[in-house]
Amino acid sequence: MKDDELVITVQTILRAMDSNTHFTTPSPALADVQTELDDFLTKLAAVRKRGAPEDTALKNESRIILVDTMAKLSYYVNLTANGILSVLLSSGFPTNPSPTTTQPPVKIQGVKLLDTNQSGQVRLQFQMQKKIRIYEYRYAKSTDPENWSDRNSTTDSRITVIAPLEPGIRYLFQVRAVNQHGAGDWSDSATIIVR
Repeated sequence: MKDDELVITVQTILRAMDSNTHFTTPSPALADVQTELDDFLTKLAAVRKRGAPEDTALKNESRIILVDTMAKLSYYVNLTANGILSVLLSSGFPTNPSPTTTQPPVKIQGVKLLDTNQSGQVRLQFQMQKKIRIYEYRYAKSTDPENWSDRNSTTDSRITVIAPLEPGIRYLFQVRAVNQHGAGDWSDSATIIVR
């Protein structure tokens, strides 16, 4: 978090936890958190006014203390809330988003092969998907469609140039996406006669 984000987050938590019936005995005490926040704000203002290296070091030291205190307070909140989301949210602490997918990616669509300015190479294009680590592609001569090349990888769907290929030969190309849960199915084959 940037310094300003930290300040806003701590202020939000202090407001949310003040007189909150779910958290009657915060540890560390909210008054101690406020004292450390005030110290950090004072040192942050000094950095912005003068910007001397000593001021920056003092601000950074104060930040470490404040972050450590907030970590201890978050432990208290987690322990007290005991996994109940509404109680966690009432503390003002941000929560992690729920995982959106636990599946491998779907089949790639829109595979296109384009000529380039040089003989013996083609440019591969396809529709990108969200949250993909890499794309794998393979190719084979149409006369031997079961003899696929080694898998190659790319992160870009527009500028992948494949070479060297044999001019005058029709090739088949397939692409698949890979995310943290595995690889999707290979796309339908796209073909081109290499110039």
